[in-house]
Amino acid sequence: MISLRATIVRAAIKIYTYPYRKRFASLSRSIALKNSPYKPPKGFVFTKEVYGGVQVEKLAPQKAAKGIVLQFHGGGHTASMNDMYRKAAERLAANCDCVVYSINYRPDAELIYPALHDACYAAYAALCKSVLSNGDFVAVGDSFGANLLLSACLRAREDDLPLPSALICLCAYIDMAASGDSYRKNCYKDPLYAMPKRYDFKEHEKQMLRISPYCGNTPLTDPYLSPAYADFRAFPRTLIQCGGLENSLSDSQMLYDGLIASGCVAELHVFDGMWHDFMYMFPRLKESRLAWREIYEFIAANFSAVDRTE
Repeated sequence: MISLRATIVRAAIKIYTYPYRKRFASLSRSIALKNSPYKPPKGFVFTKEVYGGVQVEKLAPQKAAKGIVLQFHGGGHTASMNDMYRKAAERLAANCDCVVYSINYRPDAELIYPALHDACYAAYAALCKSVLSNGDFVAVGDSFGANLLLSACLRAREDDLPLPSALICLCAYIDMAASGDSYRKNCYKDPLYAMPKRYDFKEHEKQMLRISPYCGNTPLTDPYLSPAYADFRAFPRTLIQCGGLENSLSDSQMLYDGLIASGCVAELHVFDGMWHDFMYMFPRLKESRLAWREIYEFIAANFSAVDRTE
């Protein structure tokens, strides 16, 4: 059973999103997340740098750092870097004593694959040839950001570039074919994307699967577009978290199964009763605090023991 506060928040989300859900509107396109001028917290330095022609935001503690985290933000292919992800970078930097690099790729509703994947990989490759050259870093991606992260790692493996020492995939959106059974089982449950109960799934299956126009003419099971179908051999230890009510819950399960089948070490934590990106949207909920604590501990366990300043 989830906490009372989470139950109330979930109900409020369902009410707020109803006008969008009843017409199957994209939340990332319809609701603009706050993106105000950023001021880093005390004790941290914030800079904007360019790697591979792509802007990367760096948040670094003024004291010695224990390691580096590379963040791939989510938001489909339409939402840009915003306050929610900068707050996530703050939590990571403060609780893990680390430098956080966030790839600030430029989304656009008109972009077609592989535009965003190419941009993120260009930044990743350039970072790997400079500050990430020894591979001593942890990479995190949520939602579509997990897709971009995993795709970048697949390409890095081919190009003999360093892979992260560990991966964190939160509420992964990595099966662009939406083939998993959670898209049907949770079609009335997900407070962000559920359709009204008066709707029939078979009649609205196409709208519920939400095949992204970003895919263009690329086969939906292409592993670089849909890493759920990838061979993950030689991938590092991976932590996967997701909400039990997500339409895309199956994506996280497919990722876990694929990693295990490839001989990798992976952990999957499904938070019953929770929704997509709950730990980012409402970090103070009991369930979110548990998720973040698990993330911090996972990162700490995968940093080297040597302090470093970047």
